[in-house]
Amino acid sequence: MTHDIGTGSAMKRKNQGTSGDPPIGELIATFVGHNTSYYADKFERMRQQGPTGLSFNWAATLGGPIWTGARRLWWLFWCVTIGDVLGLTIAARAVWGETFDDSPGTDIKSLGLIAGLVLLIACRVLTGVFANTAYYRGFIRWRGDRSLAKGISFSEGAVGLLVMLFLYPLTVYRFSAPQVASPIRQFPTTRFIKHQTAAAMDHIVDWMTINLETFFDSITIGIRTVLNFLELVFVTTPWPVTFFVIVFIAWRVGGWRVGLFSGLSLLYIGIFGFWEKAMSTFSLVGAAVFLCIGLGGPLGICCAKNNRLYTFIRPILDVMQTLPSFVYLIPAVAFFSIGKPPGILATLVFALPPMIRLTALGIMQVPNSVREAAVAFGATPAQLLWKVELPLAIPSIMTGINQSTMLSLSMVVVAALIGAGGLGYDVLFALQHVETGNGVLAGLAIALLAMVLDRIIQGSQEKAQTLR
Repeated sequence: MTHDIGTGSAMKRKNQGTSGDPPIGELIATFVGHNTSYYADKFERMRQQGPTGLSFNWAATLGGPIWTGARRLWWLFWCVTIGDVLGLTIAARAVWGETFDDSPGTDIKSLGLIAGLVLLIACRVLTGVFANTAYYRGFIRWRGDRSLAKGISFSEGAVGLLVMLFLYPLTVYRFSAPQVASPIRQFPTTRFIKHQTAAAMDHIVDWMTINLETFFDSITIGIRTVLNFLELVFVTTPWPVTFFVIVFIAWRVGGWRVGLFSGLSLLYIGIFGFWEKAMSTFSLVGAAVFLCIGLGGPLGICCAKNNRLYTFIRPILDVMQTLPSFVYLIPAVAFFSIGKPPGILATLVFALPPMIRLTALGIMQVPNSVREAAVAFGATPAQLLWKVELPLAIPSIMTGINQSTMLSLSMVVVAALIGAGGLGYDVLFALQHVETGNGVLAGLAIALLAMVLDRIIQGSQEKAQTLR
């Protein structure tokens, strides 16, 4: 008797699933919302038999994109859509297209029509075979997370219908008709729009170049001042002193391995005659990173404190990070001519976004409990920022500095196109004169320089974390 009661309790728990869940039948009814008995039978079969429990769904076969869209099976939706379009296109080309020419003794068009229809039918049959399995996996996900959508979505089913009514005819027509209408073959536009827009932008740039000359000259002077100081430190200082200081810093920050690697890298740079240009590159990168920290740090703090500002700036940062690097040279040359200052400004625009993003991210990730504790002890907003948030955000900020440094070095060759000099000039010269050996040596020098800087910054970050 006791055994029977235990068995009955076990069966009840099995039907209910996890503890506290309604019976499995009620869950299925809630999830599918229609034709509950059919799906309850199919789901139970798949649960017991696993991969061998496949079944055929006629509604999915006939409905195709409409059925899969209504049940939010979007990966299956796109599979059946692609199969339908391919099959219809092959059949339409056989009927209307010029690809299939009649040959003696062979009806090529009939074969093409049959092939397209076979592909279409095969795609729909496979949809019917895998539809219940895909739907069952969706049920399993929903059972684990009840916040997911359930039931039939008529709006998303309407999306599937719109795809069939809009995408199918246009695609089949484009790839099968002997002569396609011009608005379908290419985007309907005129050169007038492009030329007028480009001309307007040229007028704006010319006006700014003339009327804001003093402003641009001030920026150039400021950048050149920073660059001259860094070149005085790295280029004019005797090489043994610079060599020793860099290796010493690397040793103190990252340990003897980083110090040894830095020494060997600098030795390579000196032996192959790249020392002066490498130090010039150091100056360029140092000036760019200095400006990145000076602009990106405060801007990142403001973004972390003001969500509206960050929402406004985020698309601008996306554009700055996705534009091709050569595009940055256009406004730099237009406003600042050629030379090292415009090269640094182009590098700044390219390397600034990571500093802003990671500074904001580091501050936003400070736990609210820590902020609340600081405020409870009487911390002012300034004290909260300088004594709580910034120290806790140091790892993220250091990562931003590291990323900005690496991106600055990646712009060295590009900036050499407008007279920035440094190691990038050697790579550019080797490319123009097809000197493979010199190009490889200079490129390896840039890579070693980047690795030295990366190891030093990472070592300083790890040391700061250890001290905290």
